[in-house]
Amino acid sequence: MKKIWYLCTLLSLSAPLAQAQLNAHPEAYKIDKKDIKRAHELISTPVKQPLVLPNPNPDAQWFPDASLGLFMHWGIHSVVGAQPSWDMIANYEWGGRVSPPDKYYALAERFNPRDYDPNKYLKAAKDAGFTYAVLTTKHHDGYALWPSKYGIGTKQYMNGRDLLKEYVDACRANGLKVGFYFSPRDWHYPGLMHPNEFDAKTWRDLPPITDSTANQQAYEQFLAFVMAQMEELLTRYGKIDMLWLDGMNWRGVADMHTEQVYAWIRSLQPGILVNDRWANIVNPDNPQGNGVSFGDFTTQFECTLPTYIPSRWWDHCDIWTSTPGPGWGYDPNGAFRPLSWFFRHLAASRSLGGNFLINAGPSGDGDMHPNFYKQTDSIARWMQHSKESVIGAGPTPGVQLSNVMITTRGNDWYLHLLPDFKKKVSARTGKQPSELILLRTGERIPFDYNDGFVTFVLDPSKRTTTDDVVKVVM
Repeated sequence: MKKIWYLCTLLSLSAPLAQAQLNAHPEAYKIDKKDIKRAHELISTPVKQPLVLPNPNPDAQWFPDASLGLFMHWGIHSVVGAQPSWDMIANYEWGGRVSPPDKYYALAERFNPRDYDPNKYLKAAKDAGFTYAVLTTKHHDGYALWPSKYGIGTKQYMNGRDLLKEYVDACRANGLKVGFYFSPRDWHYPGLMHPNEFDAKTWRDLPPITDSTANQQAYEQFLAFVMAQMEELLTRYGKIDMLWLDGMNWRGVADMHTEQVYAWIRSLQPGILVNDRWANIVNPDNPQGNGVSFGDFTTQFECTLPTYIPSRWWDHCDIWTSTPGPGWGYDPNGAFRPLSWFFRHLAASRSLGGNFLINAGPSGDGDMHPNFYKQTDSIARWMQHSKESVIGAGPTPGVQLSNVMITTRGNDWYLHLLPDFKKKVSARTGKQPSELILLRTGERIPFDYNDGFVTFVLDPSKRTTTDDVVKVVM
């Protein structure tokens, strides 16, 4: 049945277009003069003093111990399991399945999440050790999941239903920090994208900008639009813990006035955390970004295993499913990566002092794939015995001190034996531990200590396919 559903989904990508199109609802982009004036004043006024990073506000200090977050890319693309936004770009390596844009935007007519119950999957995440969540309020396609004053979204297509309020309420009900993903760049905004940019073969073939003054004015109008939407996000839902931005740009304008914008964001939400991607454009074919990394936390390790400490606070975001095509969006196949992959990325992030933000997109109906719940159930069982080794655990005292990854808590170490590790464990503790404990069973592990080094071999009968954690009690 699932194969039949997926085949029907793929066939639907070539279905006739509905009324929603790239240039639909032009009235939603008539920006008020007061909003334009505010944007102009913001970029014309230098910040009074340099912004302190990370945010020193007491309400922001949860981040270093957060450890594990749930990223959710959700929107009109979820209806057919498409790559968010990028699938409207023809001939693009990481998209192109729902091009041209009119075909992609026709999905807005079909997006009506009748089974949307964020409490269900956020409770499953909480039980599995997740401490925060980040939902795409608006991706590059411009479709807003709340009834915004400007742009397209639920205001035009879902009778003004506010999908964000339900999400925020569910986060708070489950004790999760509330995160909003927001894309400043909006491909539905008139004038942001040249028609050639919707095809990877022609997207660099662009006409020159002949009137820089008019272009600057157009940029300020777009900034006014973006700020108005961000203001809605930061004033309608109470305290927001994180704003995960994903690239502001306007062709011909180099300075995106990052520090002024971030200071303005803090004026609305003093305890908020903002990542490093306002002016730093990160795309699937350029995961390292093209700009200066400036924010409360950095995001260098997109879809790549962390290998070093990039900044004081940082997160590693990656995709939980592996089916080619949907990418960051909903995977109709539910092809979640093995638990060994999950624990490798979680341990790597925590051992270097970062958080692991892992993405699983809900379906167009609003629920997670059944395999999501199987994964979270398995992780919850692991957390019952080994949670202390990752959630809120400290970083390694030195990657050179062991042949396995280390996390810490106080003076104690946690050695992470992943499934592909079959050797003798060696850890340079510098002093003899009082005992070694296999967290999964609670039993003591025999070990040798010589010249500052602890060595042991974990019996194969005690190994699993997840992460076998041995606690070194000092």
